[in-house]
Amino acid sequence: MTNALSKLHTKLVGPVDTTSIQARIFHEVCIMGILALPVSFIVNLFIGVPYLNVLIISIFAAICLVYYNSRYRNNLSSSVQLFTFFTNLFLPVNYFFNAGIAGPTMLLSLLSVVFTVAVMPRRRAMIWITFSLISMFAMFYIDYKNPELIVNSYPNREGLFMDLISSYLATVVCSIVVLSYLIKSQQSENSKAVQASIALKAANDSKTKLLSILSHDLRSPLNSIQGFLEILVDFDLDEDERKAIKAKLLKETKGTQEMLFNLLSWTKAQMEGGVKVNLVAVNLYQIIESCIDIQRAAAFEKNISINNKVDRQVFVKADVDMLKLVIRNLLNNAIKFTNNGGEISTS
Repeated sequence: MTNALSKLHTKLVGPVDTTSIQARIFHEVCIMGILALPVSFIVNLFIGVPYLNVLIISIFAAICLVYYNSRYRNNLSSSVQLFTFFTNLFLPVNYFFNAGIAGPTMLLSLLSVVFTVAVMPRRRAMIWITFSLISMFAMFYIDYKNPELIVNSYPNREGLFMDLISSYLATVVCSIVVLSYLIKSQQSENSKAVQASIALKAANDSKTKLLSILSHDLRSPLNSIQGFLEILVDFDLDEDERKAIKAKLLKETKGTQEMLFNLLSWTKAQMEGGVKVNLVAVNLYQIIESCIDIQRAAAFEKNISINNKVDRQVFVKADVDMLKLVIRNLLNNAIKFTNNGGEISTS
């Protein structure tokens, strides 16, 4: 039952993700008016002012019209304008034919101001509020100067009090609805801001991590490439030696390019919400050997030997790029903290 009512309410007011807060407030107020006016019709009959029901029927028709125009034809702006126009037309009529300053018009005027502030753009709202205030003060002045123009439509005090109480309740309920929508909207905006801040921090962390990994992993292969180029420039080599160095240089360049591509792919996956792990069976010896080749130049500078003692027949199930990233980092740190002339072994 509760779910059915919730779905019906969402259908009448509009889905949160596709309907603006102003539109939902407007639709909510219209629905409340459509439900409340028949009650007001009955109350007017009960308190002895049935002729006011002509006005009630007119208002009911106007609210149905603007609600349909906004909810099902997506014309919120024109609907709000029409609603405000009808409201400001209704208030003076209600004032002069419904006990003037002693009647419920002031409460209804206050409700109109709250509604206008909630659903209209600021500049347009200020125009209508100014008009409403001028109109109300003009009615007060006329009431004060010419009280005989005011019609006291209530046959007794009970009728007046019932009308005032019902108008007060309508004002309170509508104000609560409007404020609750505004509070929820503010909370939603705050939540979105927090989520955006978290996402931004995650993106910055990924960038920082990328720069750290790039500086960490690219140092050795770039040093190796630089070393080969320096040999080509500084030494007089025969053709076979030059070919051998060029082959090594090409191998280092391709390895560096592959590593850079993998690092960028990993970072992109991180920034898009997480790394997609692709587990495959790989030869651990070959993976370690390829990583050693990249780090060999850095080890050579410190006269460090690297021995791969892993069994050539060992296979592991892993993500190749992640595994290489881990092994490269381990080798890089091992070279960094091993004394000159030392030895590094993998097993």
